[in-house]
Amino acid sequence: MRKIFKYFACLLISISYSQTTTITQILQKTLQQENEARKMVFTEVDTLGNEIGLLQMDIDSLEVTEPFVIKNDTLYYTTKHHFGFEKGYYLDQQIVALKDVIAVTKDMGIFFETTPDKVTLIRKEYFDDGNYTKSSTTKDLFRTHFVSLRQNEYLADELIKAFKKAGYKIEKGYWYD
Repeated sequence: MRKIFKYFACLLISISYSQTTTITQILQKTLQQENEARKMVFTEVDTLGNEIGLLQMDIDSLEVTEPFVIKNDTLYYTTKHHFGFEKGYYLDQQIVALKDVIAVTKDMGIFFETTPDKVTLIRKEYFDDGNYTKSSTTKDLFRTHFVSLRQNEYLADELIKAFKKAGYKIEKGYWYD
């Protein structure tokens, strides 16, 4: 009897793990697509249809130091950003329990919405003079930094399905392209 219980416990853990892996795989694949889109160079065309030059997307490259990782049903994601007006950079680590995600939405980018104050944001700032600061805050939006991709409402549907298979119910919020 004990062996049967252990077998089913292992099976349940394995199934749960594989379902959260699906969420991670979707996010990792979209991250790759986002980085490719940010590298693209677009040709500017005037109102007469003439090519008048090239325009690189006017956004920073997305530097990810910890890609989407799920540990113990908690999603982690760390990105690196450079200060706009001083030398140095900062790391933003976002942390959210999957059970606290209530919707996936798109406005300027793709976000996971949560109940109030369920996303923890840990910011570590590194300055060229050697100084370092660390702060922590909570919010209700988990930012993916996916801002370049268009016509991707299918992504919301895939994520909703993956969350459901992992045992979590989320909805599709507003989705603006």
